[in-house]
Amino acid sequence: MAAKEKELKTFLYANLYRHPSVMAVREGADRIVRNLFGHYFANPRDMPEGWREGLDRAEDRIKARDVADFIAGMTDTYAIKEHRRLFDRTPDLG
Repeated sequence: MAAKEKELKTFLYANLYRHPSVMAVREGADRIVRNLFGHYFANPRDMPEGWREGLDRAEDRIKARDVADFIAGMTDTYAIKEHRRLFDRTPDLG
């Protein structure tokens, strides 16, 4: 059974989890999240009211945690919409 499980995992990683089309979407999503984090960290005033208050004066570790929490709460659709609003190019995740 262990040999069959290993065979199945090898197949799934090669043909599903690490398939080039899946990896392209993952890389695009990673770029969106990294870009949003960098932008909001540098420009907390671009975050919605309720999230941005005091962040321009906060310690970096506190600002980073708040920005990360804000991004973590985004839906995929909202993150893409925000990225399009803030950047000239947004990766196509479709």
